[in-house]
Amino acid sequence: MAPRAPSAIPGCRGTRGLPLLRAAVIGVVAVAAAAGLAGCGLGAQSNPQALSSKDVPYGLLAPASSPRTSVPGFVVAQVTIYLEGANEHLVPVHRQVAWPASLAAILNELVDGPTGRESSRGLVSPASSVGPLGVGPVKRGVVAVDLPVSFENLGGADQIVAAAQIVFTVTTFFGARGVLFFVGGQAAQVPNGNGSLTHGPSTRKDYSALAG
Repeated sequence: MAPRAPSAIPGCRGTRGLPLLRAAVIGVVAVAAAAGLAGCGLGAQSNPQALSSKDVPYGLLAPASSPRTSVPGFVVAQVTIYLEGANEHLVPVHRQVAWPASLAAILNELVDGPTGRESSRGLVSPASSVGPLGVGPVKRGVVAVDLPVSFENLGGADQIVAAAQIVFTVTTFFGARGVLFFVGGQAAQVPNGNGSLTHGPSTRKDYSALAG
């Protein structure tokens, strides 16, 4: 969940007209603010410290997932998953997940498959038929995705589209550029866009023919 901003201090509505109390009020505000930050786990630091991009929650650096409030008190991020449209081409669709979005949450949306409205548009999702997807962290731009063994039961064309869906969806996540596939926990070869098996990592370029 996103850290909540420190609450305003009750009763502190400015010091206009109270010059003798100005220094005291400023001191109280400074102490209260420091206590609020400590309570949030930030701690007091004398100098700014740079964060590694891998430590930044999903979307803080990516413009497509700016937080928004859909209902009072619930902040969401808009993310993108890929479904199959006409001629086996991938179609991006949007979902909303709790802020800050995780890669696991994004893939869960892919597993859930098309909505009723999307199905009425003719969109389908071979990747959704294989079941839950395991996902690791982003390491040097590569994400490990563990497919259920049911992936092997998909037909050739559906395997290609399913792999492409996962690659395109994963690479919407900040810092992710490729996918290393596993099946049932074992390193696996998956078909690229022309049907050739590859150990990966698989990238969008491997499925460029399916891009909408």
